[in-house]
Amino acid sequence: MNLNSMMYKSLYKNIIIFLLLLSVNAQAEFIVTLRSPEYKGDDRENYTIELITLALEKTKHEYGSYKIEYTQPMNVSRSIFSLNTNRYTNYIVELSYQDSLVINNELIYVDIPVDLGVVGYRVCFVNHKIHKIIKNTSSLAELKKYEISQGVGWADGAILRKNGFNVVEASSYIGIIQLVANNRAPLFCRGANEIKHEYEIYKNTPGLELEQSFAIFYPLPRFYFFNKRNLLAKARIEKGMIAAHKDGSLQALWSKHYLDSIKYAELKQRKIYKIDNPFIKTLNTNYQRYFYDPTK
Repeated sequence: MNLNSMMYKSLYKNIIIFLLLLSVNAQAEFIVTLRSPEYKGDDRENYTIELITLALEKTKHEYGSYKIEYTQPMNVSRSIFSLNTNRYTNYIVELSYQDSLVINNELIYVDIPVDLGVVGYRVCFVNHKIHKIIKNTSSLAELKKYEISQGVGWADGAILRKNGFNVVEASSYIGIIQLVANNRAPLFCRGANEIKHEYEIYKNTPGLELEQSFAIFYPLPRFYFFNKRNLLAKARIEKGMIAAHKDGSLQALWSKHYLDSIKYAELKQRKIYKIDNPFIKTLNTNYQRYFYDPTK
């Protein structure tokens, strides 16, 4: 694509957004739709709800008032299907980036990592019967002898398989916890930013413990994805996130939700096994400027 073509394409996109903005300003409220929690008491979506609200507030003076609506509970695969079919008004889903999401689908995204990249540091739930055995592993090859449980449609499962792990999938988060508790797949790895809160909820589950000797790291940028028809929603959230990062309110919200868990994970005390993410080869590396390294 030559320079003139790129300029015309950018100009056309800006004109479309401007016309959409005029249309929205003529309406009472700007509606965005988020995914409901998977089950009662599931608060894993709280950070996204607050961050999207922050981005909408930062752009309220330009884009007007807003309203957040919610879908019924659904897993990742169903959420991607709903994005592709544009089923909900300005539907926004946080997803781990994979090349296939943008190559084969109707999706666009804001390339600011929602969790500043720390979700790539994976700390594991473990079945109590093999906890002591796994604690004494000294290599990635030894660790690969043990099956890891993951959710259906999660990017993690594909990444782990490509790196030689055996992965067992379940359709719900609670189902994954039960796989570990019953020793059907003895490991379930979560982001260092997620593990403290989730362990506090499930620590009394018979058969479930928190592994404390190692972590697995792979680059796992998670972005907010939109249907490509929803250019205005994408532009508004992007502008709001940039403003929030610039004035520090995004980082403050991130710290409120995640910093205690990152400290709790004690990554500096763990062996960290680094593996490749082969599904981000077409991704521009600009997102890395937002990454936070919790091991330093």
